[in-house]
Amino acid sequence: MQRGSQQPGQHHPLPKINMRSFRFIAILYVSLFLTTTLSAQRAADFRSVVEKRLAEAKLELKDVCPVDTNVVAHRVFKDYGAMYVANSTVRYPTKCVFSSEEEVAAFQNDIPTTLETVSGRAITLQTPAMIALKEAVAAAAKKRLTITPRGATAAKRGYADTFRIWNSRFEPGLNHWVRQGKITAADAIKARQADTIDQVAQVIEWETSGWWFSTGMNRSIFSSVAAPGTSQHLSMVALDVAEFGNVEVRQILNEHGWYQTIIDDTPHFTYLGLKGSELPARGLKLQFAGQFTFWIPNFDR
Repeated sequence: MQRGSQQPGQHHPLPKINMRSFRFIAILYVSLFLTTTLSAQRAADFRSVVEKRLAEAKLELKDVCPVDTNVVAHRVFKDYGAMYVANSTVRYPTKCVFSSEEEVAAFQNDIPTTLETVSGRAITLQTPAMIALKEAVAAAAKKRLTITPRGATAAKRGYADTFRIWNSRFEPGLNHWVRQGKITAADAIKARQADTIDQVAQVIEWETSGWWFSTGMNRSIFSSVAAPGTSQHLSMVALDVAEFGNVEVRQILNEHGWYQTIIDDTPHFTYLGLKGSELPARGLKLQFAGQFTFWIPNFDR
């Protein structure tokens, strides 16, 4: 008999699985089942859902976000528009592209907000979003988990914050493609001096040629940063979460109305205040990217 072989009647004990590993596996399977079920649901047309909601407030999409006439508005609506179908307690902006700090401040000052210290960091959100976040933090704590704002501008931002973050990608990208000979020095100067919305439109055009402006120059700039004046953080319904890689944390946030809605921006969660089963009817479709699930607008036109 070979060494180590099992003799008749002998049984080797099964490897022990600790309760935390078992819970993780169980949550993973349940999440997979639920997301697979939800992905089978056909999403409503996002644009139609938003137009109906705006009409109830006597607004028209062309005045809020002119998706048919402006390439930047079209991109913003497609990438960041999920907040327009959040529950009725959430206040959405009546301009999808703010043009100045004054416009942002006027919107923010007209909304009920709450300032709280969450996991040691002071953040401001729309009040319903903060209530839901605190409930999620409490639920996580019962499982010995934390939900931590990621960075000093994890929640509320001002126009200047969005401009600074945009430039942290735009300038290195511009310099890179000039060195590569893809963009001329003259065109680079013109882009720097352009009005912000025209600058963003130019970046969109360059990226259609594969000249990406992300940090690694290998994907769209919009995968990690919104154009100035367009971020969900300006509307105070967004939170960047440090523990975004933890499936249990993501599930807890989902249960309290927070979802990942921007492809590739994995730390970013948007407060929608809705159950997952309600999202397809709101025009959001489920998209998988690795271990992550994103609810994005069903808007391909």
